[in-house]
Amino acid sequence: MVDVERPPRADIGARKQLLAEGLFHLIGERIVSGELAPGARIRDSELAVELSVSRTPVREALQRLERIGMVTMYPSRYTEVSSVTPDQVETAHVFAGLQASIVVRLACPRLTAAELEAVCRLIRAVSADISDTAATASARRALIEYLAPRSGNALQVALIDDVSLALARALKTHDVPADRHPHVESACADLEDAFLRRDADAAEQACRRMYWLI
Repeated sequence: MVDVERPPRADIGARKQLLAEGLFHLIGERIVSGELAPGARIRDSELAVELSVSRTPVREALQRLERIGMVTMYPSRYTEVSSVTPDQVETAHVFAGLQASIVVRLACPRLTAAELEAVCRLIRAVSADISDTAATASARRALIEYLAPRSGNALQVALIDDVSLALARALKTHDVPADRHPHVESACADLEDAFLRRDADAAEQACRRMYWLI
């Protein structure tokens, strides 16, 4: 008989955690894209069969999505994709702007020359066409998700990872008011300049203006 060494329990737990993490993002992105619209029902058993996984990591992913308000779980029945109210959209906008400003401030002095070039491109994408709501929201999300892991703060990275899907869904149709277009474009230019000067204070203020919080 061949003696097959079993992986340590810690390794098994880590693999399960990674699986649940991947499912959290996969299901969440389906909700963000609209593939799973508000009111859509999700059955963990069906999803587990579709993705060739057990029901446990699917349930863990759904529980995490429920904690950030993207779904409502009805035990022993099904999970339903939640809707987004106007109040939730405005709350998400303010929260996103404040958190983005913190990420910008932390990351500004830490970027390499190559990373700085990438950030400047991402900032220009935000201001490329302010009238295109979806593109602007997507560009802001890409900028902050690029900067978060470069902030040097593990808690901030974890927070952004937890809420990014909920924010993306709430803000994908959140228009920049027409009278704010010049304001946001100017803020983006100032944000790029602040990064190039490695001025974290100025970068934080410019980011808040990019979300028209000030």
